[in-house]
Amino acid sequence: MGKGDYNFFASSNDKDVLDDVCPKLSYEQRLWGFCICAGIGWFMSFCAFISFFQGNLTTFAIVFTFGNMVAIMSTCFLSGPKDQFKKMIQRDRMISTIIFFSTMIFTLICALVIKIGILTLLSALVQFCAYIWYALSFIPFGQKMLKKMFSSCCSFD
Repeated sequence: MGKGDYNFFASSNDKDVLDDVCPKLSYEQRLWGFCICAGIGWFMSFCAFISFFQGNLTTFAIVFTFGNMVAIMSTCFLSGPKDQFKKMIQRDRMISTIIFFSTMIFTLICALVIKIGILTLLSALVQFCAYIWYALSFIPFGQKMLKKMFSSCCSFD
């Protein structure tokens, strides 16, 4: 593999789809791209709460949801958009993907159509949880560790 041919998630047999999107980016440049893009997405989602506390549900829902989309798109720096999409629809991630994207749509519906603040906030909270669950599906045993952590914290013995 050349300097611009590193793909975090690809096997050695996979064609490196990153050269089409990020030609000749080094391993370090891809990590920086991922970190910056994810950071911008998380910052946008965090800043969306300013709009919520000012009573602007529409701006809150749009900025919060767009921030989550930017954060998810940051993984394209690591594995490329085509490979990322393939991973999103894999059997073990399909439910997480559907829930995550459904909650993004529902958050927007709550703010733009239903216009109930507490429902919009609740939907955004579920969206955030779905994002975490989805992201943990890419970390070996990530979802299992979270389940174990919550089960030990919430035991009713």
